[in-house]
Amino acid sequence: MSYYQRENRELVSIDSCELVQSQFSVIHDFSAACALDFLAEVSEQLLPANEPGEKQFRLLTTVLEHLRSATPGAVWRAVTYFSLWTVRLAGLLPDMDVCLGCGTWLEDPENPTRAFFSRFSFGLHCLECRRSLHLSNAWELSPESRAITREILQSPIAALAERNWTQTTAADLRRFLTQQIETHIERRLITAPVLEAAA
Repeated sequence: MSYYQRENRELVSIDSCELVQSQFSVIHDFSAACALDFLAEVSEQLLPANEPGEKQFRLLTTVLEHLRSATPGAVWRAVTYFSLWTVRLAGLLPDMDVCLGCGTWLEDPENPTRAFFSRFSFGLHCLECRRSLHLSNAWELSPESRAITREILQSPIAALAERNWTQTTAADLRRFLTQQIETHIERRLITAPVLEAAA
């Protein structure tokens, strides 16, 4: 893409644009089309204007390539992977192993603790803090989703362990990540509920 931008102007004049890779092969699936809309909206809201985002670009390229593979569950795997890494790259990912309220280690192998999140809280809370802080509108982040989080942060999308990815797989994790994004941008994402309803 080549464009011209005048100083102190927000609008640019696009001279030319070349399509490098088409996503038309993906949009025959409604869930995949909604996923593309979600990727675009989150990228538009979180990426700073007029700054190259090389890491975000590589993430988008990898996720789109995975979406084009059309493997079963590719949509939900791609959206979850993208959401987690986008939140991390934006510096919005809280510590997923520690309670925000009391500092309890949530991933103690001898005594695993349940973890909860709320729309108006930045991180995770243990059951005791959930009660003491009166977080009645809190959702639980399942142990499976916390394990998926650790796996995503350590592996490329193509190397994730084989599992049956459906809309319910890590749905609580996607809700948590969406709430982190919405808190940062101070508005609700339009495409997130559409995507979750597209199953």
